[in-house]
Amino acid sequence: MPIEFYAAYEGYQEKQFEQTKIMRFASFRVAESMAGSKAIGSIERFWPMLDDKDNKKEIEPMTKDRYDAILQRHNLKIK
Repeated sequence: MPIEFYAAYEGYQEKQFEQTKIMRFASFRVAESMAGSKAIGSIERFWPMLDDKDNKKEIEPMTKDRYDAILQRHNLKIK
């Protein structure tokens, strides 16, 4: 079902975003220790990240009519 796919994909995206934030922070700290905090500046300047929480796509919930249309479109018969 599409709604389950989107839910799984959203969880995957959140996991990737969290891993990126961890790598970003670790890289920033290493760069600070090697070059000095004044030379590196802020973490946003060092590694800007786009926050696409505003760009999330809203999906409509699955209805029986939509489900039946999908089954009919693909000639599927579920007992």
